[in-house]
Amino acid sequence: MKTKPGRPTREQAQNASGGIVKAACVFFARHGIKGTSNRQIADEAGVTPALVHYYFKDKASLHMAVLESAFVPLLGKLQDVKELQDWVVAFHTHLIAHPWLPHLMIREVLSPDGELRPLFLAHFAPRIFGSLKTLANIELQHSHVRAGLDVDRHAVLLIGMLVYPFLGPEVARNVTGRKFDKRMLEGFRDDALSLFMNGIRSV
Repeated sequence: MKTKPGRPTREQAQNASGGIVKAACVFFARHGIKGTSNRQIADEAGVTPALVHYYFKDKASLHMAVLESAFVPLLGKLQDVKELQDWVVAFHTHLIAHPWLPHLMIREVLSPDGELRPLFLAHFAPRIFGSLKTLANIELQHSHVRAGLDVDRHAVLLIGMLVYPFLGPEVARNVTGRKFDKRMLEGFRDDALSLFMNGIRSV
């Protein structure tokens, strides 16, 4: 079946919309949503601003597409994870593949006026945190845990330890004189898991 003149094919549409979302992810992480224009996104994606509006009729649809791009693949990996260590590896591997993601979260979710916060809290946070808490509770059943342990608090701390090294690698590199490559980041991951496990155990 022939397409109508000027109407993109399905493959062209997927490529164009995917490029727009990828560009939006990077610009939102670098400059924030309010500091990013459709013109910047279009230029980065190699399309026209009109095409951005064609695929994403309003900002809410683009914002949701950005979050889906960031978290749907992660959730797909986490759903098959059965052990806490594997959850940590899957989560950290996702951050390595999407180094802009922690910056996006700081700007548009953790910030008090972050525009992505409502969507993230409604659609993604419960599933991500819930999967971690479930596995943490399973781990606790096989460990002698210390009195007064708060699994919610410790799970939040674990996520923080995994994410933090991605936020300021240039500063950390200058301070330590060390190269923050994949091997270094994986070392942070292993240290975070070790600190978590040691922290929950009774002395």
